[in-house]
Amino acid sequence: MSWEWATDVWRIGWASALIVAVGSILVAWIVEVAIIGILRRIASRTASDLDDKVLELLKRPIYVSVLLFGFDWSLHRLGPHDNVARLGRAALVTVAIAFWTVALMRLSRVVLRAASQRKRVSGILQAQTLPLFDILVKTGVMAAAIYMTMVAWHINVGAWLASAGVVGVAVGLAAQDSLANYFAGVFIIADAPYKLHDIITLSDGTRGRVTDIGLRSTRIHTKDGVEINIPNSVLGSMQIENRSAGPGAEERISVEVGVAYGSDMAAVIEVLRETAKRVDNVHADREPEIYFKAFGASSLDLDVKVWIRPIHFEQVRHDLHSKIYDALNEAGIEIPFPQQDVHVKEIPAAAGV
Repeated sequence: MSWEWATDVWRIGWASALIVAVGSILVAWIVEVAIIGILRRIASRTASDLDDKVLELLKRPIYVSVLLFGFDWSLHRLGPHDNVARLGRAALVTVAIAFWTVALMRLSRVVLRAASQRKRVSGILQAQTLPLFDILVKTGVMAAAIYMTMVAWHINVGAWLASAGVVGVAVGLAAQDSLANYFAGVFIIADAPYKLHDIITLSDGTRGRVTDIGLRSTRIHTKDGVEINIPNSVLGSMQIENRSAGPGAEERISVEVGVAYGSDMAAVIEVLRETAKRVDNVHADREPEIYFKAFGASSLDLDVKVWIRPIHFEQVRHDLHSKIYDALNEAGIEIPFPQQDVHVKEIPAAAGV
């Protein structure tokens, strides 16, 4: 009997609506202060601050969602006309979608940045690809928000989707070169055929140090002191020789040397080996390799192979040629060169003689 007055009050539309509205405010406050507060204290004990940022970003939309749910129930208790109830619910849902859209966009940025900062040699998600994935995620969140808003307001989504498909095809055709570069850049970063500061040689002969790997293009600083910008779609179809890859940070270069027939091969090999050891920037702990390669048309051909760091490629090759030339001359070993002898069998008599 003592609760009959409460039942009577609940039957009054405006009174029950007020009770529900006040109750929703109280429940939203409890969720924000108590539940979120407990989760925040638990998250503060972890080594990473990612969970703290996630809770901070989700706190407001959760609070607003509980509040709007209560307001929707409160509006229902007032017993308005169907059209008014439908419009009111659509407006409340739209507000909730707006809060969640902003929160999810910020949350995606935080999560993607944290994932891109992990220490990994390779992977699609890196600092260079972060803008692309950020745009893709935000575009997906915004598209979902627009779709749910249109559903909430009972708007025909099919016609809009058809129009969006036509627009998407037109934009894709207009920007196909840019899209090809973007996707090629993602795959280059994921496959890692080269990385920053690597020395690479392209199939067209271009050689240089990689100074930047972007989503649209890669920059290479050549030996001539020129920085060239190559679209990623072009690099994706090229054969790339990475001088800095492999288990070690060095490469082997080869210099061809020809000596005259009749030379003492043992003496030649010894001169070449000792000369190669004295060249600057040649690895002292890796023995130069000398190979008798072929009997040439006018010389005995040898290969001198040494190990160097890729950055010294041009200089070491120059020094090897110079010092080998001087050493062979000093040792009295002849360096032949192609020459032809012309034999004249008969000199015709001059006319009138």
